[in-house]
This record gives sequence, structure tokens and C-alpha cells, in this order.
Amino acid sequence: MPPKTVVVVGATGLQFLKYPNEYRVRGLTRNISKPAALALSAKGVDIQAADLDDGHEALEQVFAGANIIFALTDFWASRSKVVEVAQGKALADAAARIPTLEHFVWSALPDPMELSRGRLYHVHHWKSKADVTEYIRTQKPELWKKTTMILFPNYFENCLTDPKRYLPRQVSGILVREFPLSADTILPNVAIADTGKLVRAVVEDKATYFEKTIAFWAEGLSEGEKLARLGSELGIPVEYRKSTPEQFQKGLEEAGLTAEISLDFTEQLLMFEYFGNVYASHDFVQAREIPQLSLRTWDDFVREHKDELMAKIGSGDGRSQW
Repeated sequence: MPPKTVVVVGATGLQFLKYPNEYRVRGLTRNISKPAALALSAKGVDIQAADLDDGHEALEQVFAGANIIFALTDFWASRSKVVEVAQGKALADAAARIPTLEHFVWSALPDPMELSRGRLYHVHHWKSKADVTEYIRTQKPELWKKTTMILFPNYFENCLTDPKRYLPRQVSGILVREFPLSADTILPNVAIADTGKLVRAVVEDKATYFEKTIAFWAEGLSEGEKLARLGSELGIPVEYRKSTPEQFQKGLEEAGLTAEISLDFTEQLLMFEYFGNVYASHDFVQAREIPQLSLRTWDDFVREHKDELMAKIGSGDGRSQW
């Protein structure tokens, strides 16, 4: 049997490269000459240029011959719900036109209005992905039959890519973390590097996961517990400070986000304070319960990146903008 073609939008697909006799990986990027794209090409990924803003006809061309499509949109690239919904619908429209397609894996987010049990939240960032999911379900029924949705939570890697927002600041020899949630409020966390493991597990047993939503989190941890474990591994005392939602929102605005997006982000977090870990819902398949799927924990991540984390904190790169 010839290898299946996996088209990856917004992810590396490196997990599939371990199985060259089973999969060919095609990666889509806006700029095929950027270092990250060149590095992937050197590893064997067929890198092709694609822009989600170009519409479904352009995407249909780069999806041609695909057996599996893993697609996601990035709200933060445009910071616009309208743009993200248009991109998501274009992805769905293009995927629905591919006759060879066997499995569409869509990176989604839960509908905040459902999770908040009727409480009014703004959360445009979450609602846009939920709107696209509803579009696939109601307007693309044949595609929906081949679709698996994956809910992404907080990434451990945010501490490395955006340390000013996700790492504590060092004050007089103490690691200080300020956050608008109680020290024991549980949030879902995962290593984004494990995405490939999950997607491969899903496509290998695709019929089990068609029309299902997978909550992709490895560990439920509060920011207080994460701080304590980080401090223990680094050998530095810690202090957790609970800020008010208003202080947190103001910090986001001072960091350059609009008032609307700042409110959006703040209310996303408060949802976990009010309603618990909504990702643990029985309505979702729990990724950490998928057989033979091993996901990194926070302790694993801290040990793996201990020197880099210490360097960022010590250099001041970890000073929080929140």
C-alpha cells in the first residue's frame, strides 16, 4: 500500500516523518524561505506555500491528493474573529472538495456560551473556532463524518516562546507570579510538542474518533502548583500573588492588546475559576486516556528545559507583562 499523504496546516508533522513507508508529509506555510520552513524541508517535509486568506480555491490546490488534513487557525495572527472564521470556513470548504480525503483533524475550541452555562462571556477568540466547528457540522455533513476535533489548552512551551507573560519574575531572590486566579484553580496544560503523537494516534484509529472531540491536555495544574514545582526544581523560593481581574486586564492592555481582546482573555481564565476544568467534561474524549499515548508532564518539561528556563528568568526575560 502506498504511503498516505498528510497535509499539515500550522504544525510540523514531524511525528509522521518517523514512518516514511506509511506517510508523506506536506507542510503549508506562508513563507517557504523562512528558517523554520527550510529546516522542515531538510527533514523531509514537502513544504508548499499557502495563505489561509487566499480562500478555498487556493487551499484546494495545495490539498490535492491528501488523505489526512490537520488544520488549525491562529486568532493571534490577525486578532480578528471575522478573519479567523473566514479562514476556518475556507479550510473546511477546500477539504470537503478533496475526493481522496479520509480524515479531517480540526483544531477547535469549545463554545464558551455552552461551557459557561448561560453566563454572558465575550470570548471572541474561543467563539470563532466554535463557529467554524458548527459550520462544518451543519453545512458540510459529509466532511463532518470524517472530522475529529482537538481542543488545545495552555502550552508548557509558552514559558519559552513568551517568557514575559508566562514565567514568574525574580524579586530579591524570590520567584513571584501574579495571576488573576486563585492559587489552586486548575487549568489544563500540555506540551505542544506532543501534538504529533496525538494526531498520529487519532488517524491510526480514525473510525473511533470520527465526529468526536478530543480534549488535549496532559495535566491539570494550578498556576500556584506550577510555580511551586518550578521553584523546587530551580532551587529558588516562590511567592504567588492573586491579582484582580481588572489588574490583569489592564496589564494586557498595557502590553499592547485591545480592551476587547484583553477582556476576552481575562474571561477565558475566569471560566476555569467559576466552573472548574471544563476540559475534563465527559462530553470529550480525554487525550491522556487514549491507549499507548504518553504525554509530557510539567515536571518533565521543566527538567528538560531547566537551563533555558533559568537563563530566561535570570536575564530578566521572564519579567511578567501581566
